[in-house]
Amino acid sequence: MRYIGTDPVPLAVSPAQFAAAVHGVVTEAEEASLESLLGAAQDVVSTATNLPPAPGLFEFTCPVDDWRRWWFPCRPVTAIEEIAVSDAAGAFVDRDLAGIQLVMGYDEPQLLLPDGWLRRDDQGRTLRIRAQAGETLSPALWRAIVALTREWRDADIAISGEMEVPRGSFGVQRLLRQARYRRPKITAGC
Repeated sequence: MRYIGTDPVPLAVSPAQFAAAVHGVVTEAEEASLESLLGAAQDVVSTATNLPPAPGLFEFTCPVDDWRRWWFPCRPVTAIEEIAVSDAAGAFVDRDLAGIQLVMGYDEPQLLLPDGWLRRDDQGRTLRIRAQAGETLSPALWRAIVALTREWRDADIAISGEMEVPRGSFGVQRLLRQARYRRPKITAGC
C-alpha cells in the first residue's frame, strides 16, 4: 500500500495542537523539527495500525491467482478508482470496473471480482488497485501521535534521512495494538 494522492498527506497533529496537548510552548525555531517528529510519529502510527492517517488515494498491488475476493490490508476503503493488470512486458493495462464490488469497506474491506473477470492469461501477473482509503484519525490514535512525539522530543531524538525509528513506550504500544486492523484473509476463491 502506498499513498499516490496529488497533495502530501497532511499532519494529523499540527505543532500548535501538539503544544496545546502537552501544555508547552513551541518556538518558531523548533517548529520545523517538531513537524518532522510529528510526521514520523504519524507514519509509525499508520504503519502499526494499518489505518491511513488521512483520506486519500492509495495504490495496492497483489499477485493474480485463482481468486475472486481480496481483502485490503487497511481500513476503511471508500471507493475503487481504477484496476489494472500487468501484461507480458510488465506494463499495467487498465480494466473495466463494471461488476467490481467493494464489500464491507469500513469493517473488512474486500474487492470482489465478478465471474470471468480474470482471464486465463492473467495468472501469475500483478493486479494494481487504486482506491480511496482512510478517514480522520480516532482520538486514541491522535493521542498516540502526541505521546510518541512527546517521548521523542523529551529524549532529544532528531528524525533525519533513513533511520530506524525508535520504539514507543508501553502506553503508546498499547494504544496502537488496540486500534490495529488485521485483515482476516488475503484471498478467497468464492
